Amino acid sequence: MTDPGAEILFTVSPAEAGERLDKVLSSRRPEFSRAQLARLIKDGLVRLDGRPVRKPSTAVTSGAAVFAPRPEPPRTGLSPDPGLALDILYEDDHILVVNKPWGLLVHPAENSAGPSLAGGLLARDPRLSQVGAGLRPGLVHRLDRDTSGVLVTAKTEPALRRLAEAFNRREILKRYLAFVRGRPRPERGLVDLPIGRHRSLRHKMAAGRAGGRPALTIYRLLRHFPETGLGLVLLTLVTGRTHQARVHLAALGCPVLADPVYSRGAGDLLRRHPGLAPFCGRQLLHARRLTLPHPYTGRLLTFRAPWPRDFLGLWRALGPRPGRPLAIP
Repeated sequence: MTDPGAEILFTVSPAEAGERLDKVLSSRRPEFSRAQLARLIKDGLVRLDGRPVRKPSTAVTSGAAVFAPRPEPPRTGLSPDPGLALDILYEDDHILVVNKPWGLLVHPAENSAGPSLAGGLLARDPRLSQVGAGLRPGLVHRLDRDTSGVLVTAKTEPALRRLAEAFNRREILKRYLAFVRGRPRPERGLVDLPIGRHRSLRHKMAAGRAGGRPALTIYRLLRHFPETGLGLVLLTLVTGRTHQARVHLAALGCPVLADPVYSRGAGDLLRRHPGLAPFCGRQLLHARRLTLPHPYTGRLLTFRAPWPRDFLGLWRALGPRPGRPLAIP
């Protein structure tokens, strides 16, 4: 993360007094992103008057000495990851469709470490380095790190361009499944709320935000489990905004179960139902189905990602008594 041989050292001026530490650092060292500097703070590597601080929002005082190691420059290239096994749902000369597991980054991010789907794709086919941007070989869309499911990539520049155009024209149908807390009212409908960046929490998005981009989500409650208050919801994303499914479900009052950003957490639920704990290790959101026109033939294709293990485990734990089968949608 850092170069231990270099440092940033300055004294807070009277004009900077009361400002956030990450903001002051960013203004003093604009060659580094605010996110890079915030990560240094969270890692306990920044000191105020010799004391480590871990909150980027810490207010600084006039005359305080600020010390921080210099961040590494952001990554500009992508390395193949030959150790990453891809779960391939479909492949031809133009597209590759995969089932992304939860916990895997789609492409490298400044604030996240670990393997990425992009690195696995590049290891499988080095020619993808010539398709699209360097860190996103062949990638037309993405899923959050802790969202699982079906994702399409392009193997040629023409395929990438045509898929991007199909997404922009809303010709690609994306359907998700989510275990949620609560029960949407009504049980089916359309959420038409613009989505924009949260005013103060930059890692969050907000629904109904003035100046936000239009966002449409069709939803339907498939099953409600009264004993736990949980539900299984089918979502059709008409648009593709950042965190759209999670933000719109939270706006409905039934956030995705175990969502660390848009839900109040699952602690109270797990205290009442400890048997559900093994299945709540991440946000319970799964990209179940993707329908798209093939970029070369135009033929309409549908791909389905199997239910991941935690989805199946929770489904069975919530299901009816033996003898009453519960069909998996």
